[in-house]
Amino acid sequence: PHGILHDVLVRVAEFVFPADYVILDMEEDMEVEPLLLGKPFLATGRALIDVERG
Repeated sequence: PHGILHDVLVRVAEFVFPADYVILDMEEDMEVEPLLLGKPFLATGRALIDVERG
């Protein structure tokens, strides 16, 4: 990785979560979403993901 950002505060609605970001050098692929959230962030935010609907 090019670098890591630790404890960046991310606001989701009225909540604020600390998140770590890993900076990667990748070729652009228009079929892939540009932001990947890790499992710890999704768990902290109690994300509900409908895998069937996307």
